[in-house]
Amino acid sequence: MSVSNGEWPAEVLLRKALAHHQLGQLPEAVACYQGVLAQQSGHFDALHLLGSALGQQGRFEEGLQLIDRALQLRADHALAHNNRGGLLLALGRAAEAVAAYDQGLRLQPADAVAHFRRGIALQSLGEAAQAVQAFDHAMQLQPGMTEARQAREALLAGAAQAVPATAPSSLASRGTVNDSQEQSRRARETLQQLEQIDGAPVAGSAEEQARAHMARAESWASVRMYQRASDAFAEAQRLAPQLPLLPGYVLYNRLRAADWHDLAHWRGVIEQGLARGQPAVPPLAWLPCHDDPESALRAARIYGERRYPGARAAVARPASGPAAPRIRLAYLSADFKEHPVTRVLAEVFELHDRQRFEVHGYSYGGHAPDDLSRRLSGAFDRFVDVRGWSDAQIADDLAARGIDVAIDLNGHTEHSRTSVLEQHPVPVTANYIGFPGTSGLPFMDYVIGDPILIPAGDERFYSEAVVRLPHCYLPADRRRPLLPAPPRSALGLPDEGFVFCAFSNTYKIAPEVFDAWMRLLLAVPGSVLWLVQDSDDAAARLRAHAHGRGVDGTRLVMAERASYEQYLARYARADLFLDTFPYNALATASDALWAGLPVLTRTGHTYVSRGATSILKAAGLPELVTTTLHDYEATALRLARQPEELQALRARLAAQRDSCALFDTPAYVRQLEAALEGMVRRARAGQPPGGFDVGP
Repeated sequence: MSVSNGEWPAEVLLRKALAHHQLGQLPEAVACYQGVLAQQSGHFDALHLLGSALGQQGRFEEGLQLIDRALQLRADHALAHNNRGGLLLALGRAAEAVAAYDQGLRLQPADAVAHFRRGIALQSLGEAAQAVQAFDHAMQLQPGMTEARQAREALLAGAAQAVPATAPSSLASRGTVNDSQEQSRRARETLQQLEQIDGAPVAGSAEEQARAHMARAESWASVRMYQRASDAFAEAQRLAPQLPLLPGYVLYNRLRAADWHDLAHWRGVIEQGLARGQPAVPPLAWLPCHDDPESALRAARIYGERRYPGARAAVARPASGPAAPRIRLAYLSADFKEHPVTRVLAEVFELHDRQRFEVHGYSYGGHAPDDLSRRLSGAFDRFVDVRGWSDAQIADDLAARGIDVAIDLNGHTEHSRTSVLEQHPVPVTANYIGFPGTSGLPFMDYVIGDPILIPAGDERFYSEAVVRLPHCYLPADRRRPLLPAPPRSALGLPDEGFVFCAFSNTYKIAPEVFDAWMRLLLAVPGSVLWLVQDSDDAAARLRAHAHGRGVDGTRLVMAERASYEQYLARYARADLFLDTFPYNALATASDALWAGLPVLTRTGHTYVSRGATSILKAAGLPELVTTTLHDYEATALRLARQPEELQALRARLAAQRDSCALFDTPAYVRQLEAALEGMVRRARAGQPPGGFDVGP
């Protein structure tokens, strides 16, 4: 999680976008450029660079339209003309591309790359002699340009293509990152620039200085330098403590960096701010820091009041029309891609009963296609990319199509557009899966849970009406692939010894839980703790924490990020998954169980500290739920010392996998549909939202 794009001034967002773009992080860059344009629709740099980034994603027509808009504002910008040429060339419009490059070169004649790309365009038009001249110009200006030399040699040798036609995005715009070595170089350049920026003095008023430090913080976070980010946020908070949410950003980045030295101080600052009704912390950043459902509700409500000042509890809901043959559902998300939320929901979308439901997907995420996104786009009756639409346009479309239930899959997470629902364009709205807790929003009607996740009596901690499914709130995708596991040595694990696994994000690791993990390593000779490496500095700090607790830091094995299939396969080489508290693993726990790995959790009082309890009970493993840190540690130690008991749990998990409630996705979908029908039934009867339980 980072600062929501809607909360940054345009100039700060632009710097954030540039950092992402230079690192080749195109979806993040696109989202930030779009955030700039949401504030300043005529921002030249945002139009031009968003067009460039879209071109790098293969979205050539969209990119061309944006660069054309930019050039209407500034016709004298050489790079914009050259990037326009690249997009035209990628679209097969070579003659127009040559004209665009000519315009750019009139403004900046010494641009070697533009000469080279003009040569490619000329070659595609069959103008071999002119193409050779263009390549010669490029090499005269930049003698080391290998691409120009190779293109010239290939052309003179009679090759039909100097650049593969299968990779037009490589010609679409400047800044394409084609290999990891180039990306590493760009990352180093970005870090060097950030070092220079960080050491430069900041002028202006205290608030202006604070906002400059906030921009620096976001830039550091974009390259996973979370310690530097948290320090910059802390400096911003010192300079302008009246600015909203800063204590939360400090605390969250401290957690991401595994810097625990002053967590109590920042928790205290946040608690004092919330008690005064001040927006001290984004709701998601607060979840790893407490086990108090009332505090979670307060943080969400205060945040929502600031984020959606026009929202009203008594907003008029549109009247439900006459009962249609099918209930119309709309799922709204920025994450219809490889993402934990849409991964667990993929089969739900596919299994909806099309006789009773018409299912729409509204996608507003700026991401490149992947295998899951292609699967998801085919899982709906209608799937529409609304990235370029305003909130009002999306809301109008929901209303015009007679959507009965709009289901928000983002909530208070990054790239959310919950604001689409602010004026309640549909009869029923629901908060589901994406944000793990109450939205605190007056225009969100329902939250979907279960009797364990939200026990009877806890409704008062939710702004929404609570609807409980009979088993687990979290669905499962039975098409999750299970590849053969690599050998331990290939994963950095010792050939022998017990492997404790905790593949949760670093920000979920609480110092008290880490202390228990270190005591387990000391008590189980030869054991290791297998963690996810979120960043180099966090990994180093975790190893230092281990050393300070008497454990050799090398017994913390760091797993680098991998593809989803590779990640799932790794679980076969672990012996026991240790859950985090107070923010449980949730979808990650479901993944581990699907792969056959027992999960040990500790239950609490909030949505995020009860989620894994619900998951484990639905998997038929209630004995792996503990209620205190002492019991959690004692159970882990017993299982590590009694392999026969652990093996029995593994065997039971494998035997029950195809029959337990957790992985019975068809039954889950029927129960979810019953919940949705109940919501619609109340709306059609003119009743306000009201909680109810769904039977098995």
